[in-house]
Amino acid sequence: MDDLFQSNIIDKNSAIPLYYQLYTYIEQLIKENKLVEGDRLPPEDELVKILKISRPTIRQAYKELSTKGYIQRKRSKGTVVTKPKVLSKFLSELTNYYNELSAEDMEVKTKVLQFEITKDQKAREILNANKLIHLTRLRYSDNVPLVYIDTYLPYDSYQSLFSYDLEKESLYESMKKIGRPVESVKRIIKASQCSKEVADYLEIETKEPILYSQTIGKDKNEEPVEYSIARYNGAIAQFQIELRLND
Repeated sequence: MDDLFQSNIIDKNSAIPLYYQLYTYIEQLIKENKLVEGDRLPPEDELVKILKISRPTIRQAYKELSTKGYIQRKRSKGTVVTKPKVLSKFLSELTNYYNELSAEDMEVKTKVLQFEITKDQKAREILNANKLIHLTRLRYSDNVPLVYIDTYLPYDSYQSLFSYDLEKESLYESMKKIGRPVESVKRIIKASQCSKEVADYLEIETKEPILYSQTIGKDKNEEPVEYSIARYNGAIAQFQIELRLND
């Protein structure tokens, strides 16, 4: 790693901004697989000494790399190389998280944080149900926390869901087995910030951007049966859309 970061990688006489020189240099290392996923980048203090440039300059380069999904800052590990998790069907097909990322040869894992009966007011109004199931999950891709999801379901329709292992079984597949599957969804996605609790689970800082997704799933009769709020790590989650011109 040390031989990759020498003082000569920065040209202080160039018209190209110093932060951009560092950004493009590291980007190229990643593209050429000289830096691979999981590699730890030098701390800011170390690069200040090696490159003889300011900490804000290094911080700006790291920020650009993080925004593009090339790196992620982890409290316990420092700054590590990562890769964006592209969810190509999330906006165009009704598919489950496991099938989507498994198809991209990614290791998928789910951790159930809460699984309880609740009476959340907003969810009650959306689902038109007084008693609800509240399911909170943290989902990983290649052992990196990607999304934190709160899901609400009408208890009367899905009370048998408590007999399912939702760390190993798909929620949508389980709802289908129960006899009232989700047939269509409406999703709203926007950029947002997250609470400290969610940031801790996603291993990011509260000031880092997330992708906030709100989903309302409906059954075959167009009755709402699912209300979910998902917070995606904005540095590593990307959504891909393909559009065709309609003549």
